[in-house]
Amino acid sequence: MDPAAADPLRPLPDHLRAPGLHAGFWLRVVAWFIDTAVLTVIHWVLVLFFGTWLLVPWALMGGAHGALMARFFDTGLQPFGIVVGWLYFALCESSRWQATPGKMALNLAVADDYGRPIGFGRATGRYFGKFVSALILCIGFLLAAWTARKQALHDLMAGCCVVRRAGLAAWQGERESRSDAAMPSALSSRAGMPGWAIALIVLGVGVFLVLPVTAILAAIAVPAYRNYTVRAEVAEGIQLTGRPRALIGEYIGERGALPESNGDLGLPKPEAIHARYVSSVRVTGGRVVVTYGNQADISINGGHVVIAPVGNARMLQWHCSSPDIQAVYLPSNCRE
Repeated sequence: MDPAAADPLRPLPDHLRAPGLHAGFWLRVVAWFIDTAVLTVIHWVLVLFFGTWLLVPWALMGGAHGALMARFFDTGLQPFGIVVGWLYFALCESSRWQATPGKMALNLAVADDYGRPIGFGRATGRYFGKFVSALILCIGFLLAAWTARKQALHDLMAGCCVVRRAGLAAWQGERESRSDAAMPSALSSRAGMPGWAIALIVLGVGVFLVLPVTAILAAIAVPAYRNYTVRAEVAEGIQLTGRPRALIGEYIGERGALPESNGDLGLPKPEAIHARYVSSVRVTGGRVVVTYGNQADISINGGHVVIAPVGNARMLQWHCSSPDIQAVYLPSNCRE
């Protein structure tokens, strides 16, 4: 008969009576380091994937819609990271492995107070309990060094323990035939590398494998991210040409000529029409010239977008171009 089934309500002993059962503070730190490295790679892969298939096409759309969708994606990255972390920890710790890859690498597992596997709900509670541990100046994490069963605050909240697999198996197999007093000799002798050696190996993997992969992904994702933010700034300037273009159309229809200045249309002076990334909007020879400045990116600061009328009052169209801004930063309808 399974010992756990025969005595399901007997809680795990503390680390003084079973020193080889519970995972120590520094061992958990090493496991956290491994999981952080894995999550970093997962995060960049997902950001790169969604950035390629969603972010870049939205930015290329230009105009208000493209800028709005790009900013929505940017804002959505913050809760996105929380969701990825939640699913990573909750699914792994509630699976048959009872552990994340970092814990599996060190032969650790997450169990309830009685040594049993935990479900997805409890694993979810344990994950979000980490936010409480962090909010109190990370003291909640440090509790794992002081509590009787090496539990952090989020472990105590969720009723969980992080244990060594070998120690848990020995405790479950021997608790029917041995008293707790005999546990230390059965559990304290364990084979394997010391914690400092594991930490050095993990650090080496992080430096020589994870960091280069992250750097490569960043080299691809960061320029794409910057491009879409600059396109959003350009789109803001084009939005400001809406009223001048409408007035120019009316002016052409009424007078059959092109306005020469803002004053001809009753518009404020060019410098008075500005925005966060735009320093002025000038009407000259019937064209609307947007000048970028203020907080605009250095790649477009001082640059211009020119919106020129084409055709007559009945069939008036607008041609968009730029004499000094790279095409990659312009909406598709502004590229020659």
